[in-house]
Formats: sequence, C-alpha cells, structure tokens
Amino acid sequence: MPSSANRPLHPFLTTARTWTGTWVAQLAAPSAERIDAGDHQILVDHTINPQAHAQPDGHGGWTVTQRGPLPLWGHVEDAIESWQAVGAPHQDHLSITVAGDGQRAWFSDEDGPSWRLPV
Repeated sequence: MPSSANRPLHPFLTTARTWTGTWVAQLAAPSAERIDAGDHQILVDHTINPQAHAQPDGHGGWTVTQRGPLPLWGHVEDAIESWQAVGAPHQDHLSITVAGDGQRAWFSDEDGPSWRLPV
C-alpha cells in the first residue's frame, strides 16, 4: 500500500548536486528522474511510481515528503552516506563488475558499498 511521510532531510543536497554525487544518487535510484525546481528537489520513479519532494523548512534545513511503495529519497541518502564513508571518491574511481548474476557498480573496494545496475 502506498505511504506518505514527512521528515527532516539528511543534509546532503549540496553533495548530491556535485557531478559525482549526482552519479551516486542515480546509482541508488536508476530509474528515477530528478527535477530541480529551484529550491525544491523532486524525485520521480516512473517504473513503480514512488515520489519524493524536498523543500526548505524555513529554519535552514530541509523536509522531505515521500509517497509510494518505497522510500526513494531514503535510498539516495543511504547511497550518498555509503559513498561519503569511503571518502567520497571522484567518479574516476567507480568500477563495474559484470557477472552471471548481474552487474554491480562500486567505489574503492569491490567488497565495499555497491549498487546493482539494471540490465
């Protein structure tokens, strides 16, 4: 059943707007489209229809509202945190492993944080 939730947003928007941060966000939500609407950031996944809308909360922070079958913005936050935990390497350090069970992108260490790629 679809859900809706408002909560404070992890302060990663500045990082996610860097070139590599944008790549990492896309790895976490490969079928999502990010819409930059000025101060508002919107994520929409057109395959299963979750949505996330981040907006300033008026107190120097952000609030995110998520709707749909999965926490789309939460997946992006988790990916950004995992990337930052390994030192936020530049995209030149991104590697891809292709195996019989699928494709996976990872930074720095094949056993570290990774994301399955759609095939």
